[in-house]
Amino acid sequence: MYRKLDPDSELGKQVSAFISKDKEGEHMTKKFTEEEYQKIVDCFDELNEKYNMGLLASNLVDEVFKKFIRDYDYQLYWQEIVAIMNPITRDEAHEKFVEKEKKYYWKTKKTDRHGKPRRLAKDEDGAIYFIGMVMKLGHTSKITETELREWGYNPDMYDKEDVE
Repeated sequence: MYRKLDPDSELGKQVSAFISKDKEGEHMTKKFTEEEYQKIVDCFDELNEKYNMGLLASNLVDEVFKKFIRDYDYQLYWQEIVAIMNPITRDEAHEKFVEKEKKYYWKTKKTDRHGKPRRLAKDEDGAIYFIGMVMKLGHTSKITETELREWGYNPDMYDKEDVE
């Protein structure tokens, strides 16, 4: 069970001020990858479910850092991490602190029997597969590197073209 953070409390005001603060010169923020974001979320959710730890539990930060976040400098990024862990501020924190992954057109480095490379495409269900170069490219051919890896493809084996 999550405890709702009272926006009028001192902590609520600090969290709101931090999230809404303009980044220019005030605080350097880390841009987490989507994978790092998901690990932080999963780590907190697991601890919360297992031990019923709310954000205000005194040993929560120690547990989170022991489990996953020991790679990050505690003093520099704890505010971002807590904003990501907090289910109430999670969506807003995602927008501010997670890198937007670029999408690319991917094609094989090798050619087919006609001397043309084949492209990778993604269908409506998210499955990634090869298509011929002569096929019309739709919106489903824009694929992130993470999506490519999730389907077992090695991005280093393909040429990528930026999508505008």
